[in-house]
Amino acid sequence: MKQAHEEPHRYADRADAGRQLAIAVHPIAAQLNPVVLALPRGGVPVAVCVAEALGAPLDVVMVRKVGVPECPELAMGAVASIGGAMETVRNAKVLADVRNADAVFARVAEREQEELVRRERLYREGLGPLEVSGATVVIIDDGVATGATMLAAVAALRKAGAGRIIAAAPVFLGPAAGTVQASVDELVNLWSARDLPAVGSAYRSFDQVPDAEVRRLLRDVRGRSLGTMTDYSDLPESYRAYLAGLDDSTAAALMPVLKQSVAGGEHGVLITTGLGPDTQAEVSSEVPFGEVRETVR
Repeated sequence: MKQAHEEPHRYADRADAGRQLAIAVHPIAAQLNPVVLALPRGGVPVAVCVAEALGAPLDVVMVRKVGVPECPELAMGAVASIGGAMETVRNAKVLADVRNADAVFARVAEREQEELVRRERLYREGLGPLEVSGATVVIIDDGVATGATMLAAVAALRKAGAGRIIAAAPVFLGPAAGTVQASVDELVNLWSARDLPAVGSAYRSFDQVPDAEVRRLLRDVRGRSLGTMTDYSDLPESYRAYLAGLDDSTAAALMPVLKQSVAGGEHGVLITTGLGPDTQAEVSSEVPFGEVRETVR
């Protein structure tokens, strides 16, 4: 287990934590050609820094905490999904104090599975099933409280045939580091914070990460990981024609999305306006490959 230090100052935000985590992960994973997988939503800004430091592709593994109804932050367990296959982890210690535990767990888990499906469609739109067979995987969250969500993700990755699994987070609470370490090949733990009440206490800024921000971060990293196109000749004629009508800064901003579309080879690009100051561009199953469609919402 990589233990960088016992008691750091609080992280400024997730980007700060990600930069520090990248320094610790790099000597372990840099030569292994890993895939970096984030646990949404809070793990994504942290994982972006690690993926960029490693020059590795970034994706997400869909996982949700199954919380006690009266105290949602207390995990009865977790559910994870890879390629539509669900894995469930139950926290026996917490369930022992829940009345009608089996029925309660089943009800909450079903609701969380529905949320997994929604998020996968949202975050991985236009992409094929996550493929990890034989791969070295670095799985990242912004912090680990009980270990339930990380363990569910690890179980799903094992079932999907992942090779070496490295779990990493800027902070682990209580005994969570030991719990997770027993299930992975390597653990990178910057801070064992046994006295903190919650993961957010390790950060000075710990705002919620909205869906739109997750989508933007993933889109940006995916675009960069597809490589640099030095001119428009690498794009389909329809894309080049569309870019020709844009100013240079707008064309540069759109290029990563067009490259993602070309790499996938199945879907075109949807540009959505009317959402305030931001215009969003994404690879969309609603648009045929080679087409750029604009819509107002």
